[in-house]
Order: sequence, then structure tokens, then C-alpha cells
Amino acid sequence: MSPQPPPPPASDASALRSWLLAAKRAVEQRGVDADALLREVGLDLSTLSDPMARYPAHLGLAFWQKALRATGEELLGVDLALQFLPLNFTALGYALMASENLAQMYLRLARYAHVVTDAADVRFHLDEGVGRLTITGDQALLGTADAATVWSIFDYAMLTLVRGSRMLYGRDFVPLELRLQRQRPKDHARFEKVFRCTPLYGCKENALLVDHATLHKPLSFANLEVVKASEEAMDRYRSHWPDRGLPQQLAAVLKEMLPSGEPRQDDVAPRLAMTLRTLQRRLAELDTSYRDVLNQTRHQLALDHLAAARYSVGEISFLLGFSEVSAFTRAFRRWTGTSPSTWRQGALTPPPHAH
Repeated sequence: MSPQPPPPPASDASALRSWLLAAKRAVEQRGVDADALLREVGLDLSTLSDPMARYPAHLGLAFWQKALRATGEELLGVDLALQFLPLNFTALGYALMASENLAQMYLRLARYAHVVTDAADVRFHLDEGVGRLTITGDQALLGTADAATVWSIFDYAMLTLVRGSRMLYGRDFVPLELRLQRQRPKDHARFEKVFRCTPLYGCKENALLVDHATLHKPLSFANLEVVKASEEAMDRYRSHWPDRGLPQQLAAVLKEMLPSGEPRQDDVAPRLAMTLRTLQRRLAELDTSYRDVLNQTRHQLALDHLAAARYSVGEISFLLGFSEVSAFTRAFRRWTGTSPSTWRQGALTPPPHAH
């Protein structure tokens, strides 16, 4: 019986490359080789020249978990948030900065947050004069990471929200409450100094509560023309999401076909209900190619198989459609800089426990 392919990722969520670029800088500032960590999880920023390019969120989360372990810095998410600029959110950043007041800014963020990442859900509610903005994550995705990594991701998200509010409102912006799911960090003094408030730790949600007067104070950078143009740009971008999901659709087909050998493009195109020329054109419009997606798919499948320790290196080579084990080994060295056996040995070493 032929070995079965691995299950798909827990989540097919994606995110803009801007987060990954900022995360890379934060890691490098701690003296860690971020490029090496990115290669280990199957990410190559050199292929993402489009500022609106997206990457699989589960790979970004795997990178961040490795970064936390490599740096030993529990507040790495704070480092990342301190690098935040509204323009990191492209058109959404312009729309947020030009909002009439914080209430409108939060409503806009809730409406368009999926442009930045569909791995998070932002909601804003007004109740008896108090506004509550909550941020939740894709539970299937977050379930693949340890608690320290999840807390760090929300450190980044919540501090980015607080700092963005302060940029618009002024230095005297103070929320009524800041609720965090995380436990109090060891360096809580630095943590609370950056937030300029003492959060409520161990809560059921990650939320920011703001009073009515603060929410509705007119903001000096308000510009409805900028808001309108930015929202139109985001609406156009969202309308093309089916095309931007093409690499993921292609990867799903490749996973099915690889155990029978390396698939040919003209055999794959009909599985996607398009001609070969259309497939090549649409991939080129997304700044990628059939070969790029094939290599990325093989790379991620190789890491999944090796980490699961279910198959031998020879069996994995077969599952990935390589004609010889040596060809797989050479490809894996190009992807990671090491051999499959060496990588597996490191992956199976028990990680330190999160505190």
C-alpha cells in the first residue's frame, strides 16, 4: 500500500508580507539569523517582491515560534510592535490614519482587518457609552503553537492597537481597560511601561475598552477623501482574492499528484479548470510560477513528513515525486542548508517548555 500524504495545514489563512518583514527585523536586532529560521519553515522573502504579496499564516507562526526560542526573549512581540508604522498596513494604514475619530478608526479596522491577515478577527462594539475592540485568532492555527508564542502574537497585536490609537489621539490616550489572555510576563515593568497602563492579565479575551468621549473626539488628521480612496483600493484588492488563492489551489492539486511522480504543468492545468497558458499567466500576475509553487509545496511537505517521523527519507522522497533519494537530498539542502536526516534529528529534539 502506498503511503498516504500528510493532512493539510490546520488553517489556510494568509497575511501580508509587511508583517513578516517587520518580524524579520525584530529577530535580527536580537542577534539571530532570521533568514535561516525562515528557510527552516519554508519561507523565502526574496520571492515576495509584490508589496501586497501574501504568505501562509501557519508558516509565519512557525517562524515566530522558532524566533522566540532562538532569542529567549519573551517580549519579542513588544519589539515587533515598536517598529510598527501605519504604512505597514498599506491602504488600510492610510484609511485608519485619516479617520474622523477613534470610533471610526476601530470600525474601519474591524471591517478591513482581513486585508492584512485572515488569521485574525477584529470586532468593535459600542455598549452603554463604552467601546470594546476585541482581537481573536484562528483557533485551528493557534492550536499548533505553544502558549508563549500565542501570547507574543497578541502582545504585538494589542500594543500595535494601543500605539496606533495614541498616534492619532495624542500622548494622553489611556484606555479604560486593557484585557489580555496572557499571564503577567517576568519583565512586567517594561511591558507595562510600553503600554503606559497595567493590563488585566489572564482574561478570557484580548480587548481594549475606551470611553465614549475619547472615542468621539475629532482627530486632526481626518481626511474623508483619503479614506474614500483607500477603502476603494482595499475593495478592489479583496475582489481579486480568488486569483490570489491560485497558488494554494495549485499546491493542493500538487499534493495529490506528487506520489505518482513530478506532475507536468499541462496535466495540472485541467485539474484547475484552465488552460496551461492561463495558469502560467495568472501565476505570473501573482509574481510566482509553477516551479516556485512546486518547490514550496515539496519543501513544506518534506518538513511535515520529517517532523512526523512516520516515513523514512526514502519514502518521503517517493511521496514528493522525486525519482531518486539523492535528488531529494540535493533539493532539501538547497531549501534548508542541511540534509533531511540532520534536519529531522533537530526537529525531534524536545523543545524547552513554555513558562
